Amino acid sequence: MNVNYPLRTIFKHDITKITNALLPEDFTSADKRTVRIASDVVVNILDEMGILSAKAQDLQKPITSWDKLRNSDHHVYLLFDRGDGSGGFVMGLLKVGRKNLYVFDLEGECHERDSLCVLDFYIHESVQRTGLGRKLFEHMLEHENIRPERLAIDRPSHKFLLFLQKHYGLSDVVSQSNNFVVFTAFFDKYNRDHITDIPSNQENNHRTSISLSTADYSTGIYYWTGHPLLSSVTASVNCATYVTRNTPHQTVCSLRR
Repeated sequence: MNVNYPLRTIFKHDITKITNALLPEDFTSADKRTVRIASDVVVNILDEMGILSAKAQDLQKPITSWDKLRNSDHHVYLLFDRGDGSGGFVMGLLKVGRKNLYVFDLEGECHERDSLCVLDFYIHESVQRTGLGRKLFEHMLEHENIRPERLAIDRPSHKFLLFLQKHYGLSDVVSQSNNFVVFTAFFDKYNRDHITDIPSNQENNHRTSISLSTADYSTGIYYWTGHPLLSSVTASVNCATYVTRNTPHQTVCSLRR
């Protein structure tokens, strides 16, 4: 996204955190006119990048906009090519925020967790597959002091899931009913800070994960511990539509023993 404004006068770094004040986190100025201009530039960038992200994910409405950010405690990381002083290019957007979630582990136990969530992630089409997505994501992980397996992802696209598998080895999705995706490592003992266990009323309901690397979505074959289950086989299997932004008809099943 091209911006016809000298970005270097507002953004000090190629990756900048935008808060709900609609200004860069490190922005300072005593001049009200300068602050207003900077805020106007940020507002325009958030709205335009939010629209581009929604189009790329086939969404009817943008997830990211200036008014949604202003009325939340979320924040957005923007990735720039700040140019030579006369303008610049916005290359990526990553929106995160904390949410109180109820999530189920593989044993069907419900946990309440205050988790950092990835809410929107977009790299401009002209610069995809150049390593910029990982650069932006790594910056967020470092800034938030968090490991990728501790994140909850809000309705990730199939492309985003493959990104997480390729760069961080996260492939075992634990299906949730609240449109969020977590991975098996989310529940590791090492990650169990800020988790509250909630007794499950489904004692015999054992959930299972589906591996992105061992699932053939086109044939409907799913694997549990190395054994394929065909979707056409009559078995005691609970199946729920696994809704992702780009692949709305994938299915994740949990085995009831």
